[in-house]
Amino acid sequence: MALDKHTLLFDVRRSVRYHDRRVYFFERWHSVTSVLTILLSGSVLLQIAGDSFEPPFWLRLISFSAAILASIDMVISYSKMADLHKRLKRRYCELEICIVSAKSAKELDGCHSERLSIEIDEPPVYRALDLLCRNELMSAMGYETDEADYRELSLFKRLTCHLHTWPDIGRKIKRRP
Repeated sequence: MALDKHTLLFDVRRSVRYHDRRVYFFERWHSVTSVLTILLSGSVLLQIAGDSFEPPFWLRLISFSAAILASIDMVISYSKMADLHKRLKRRYCELEICIVSAKSAKELDGCHSERLSIEIDEPPVYRALDLLCRNELMSAMGYETDEADYRELSLFKRLTCHLHTWPDIGRKIKRRP
């Protein structure tokens, strides 16, 4: 039971970190989109104010970027995605409390069932981000590189971990002699 409890607790804590990162990702993009949309409305007001006003290139670039990001925000709905991940994180935090307080195998089985019911509501998992959270948690819990199955991601995959579900995630870090 101890190993099963530890494994379940590890997976739940990894999920908490994962959803926390997703929340911050969507909240940041929503903020950027909002700021650029406000700048876009300012440039439109300047355009209306004078017919002879020719906006500089940087203002047109900001306006174009804001229009693109606002369109993406309307389709993806950053704030709704952030709220979804906040709710999932909260459910996983509540599950962590349940696991820690579980005294019997039957209670732990109930925690397993609850985890499965949470996973039903989850959107597809971004494996590269999940791997980063896993490595981070292993470090936080004091695992040694020799003991654990740390995985390494390329810089490109790390930078795009929120944008693409990479099919092949990381390679095992070789032990150093």
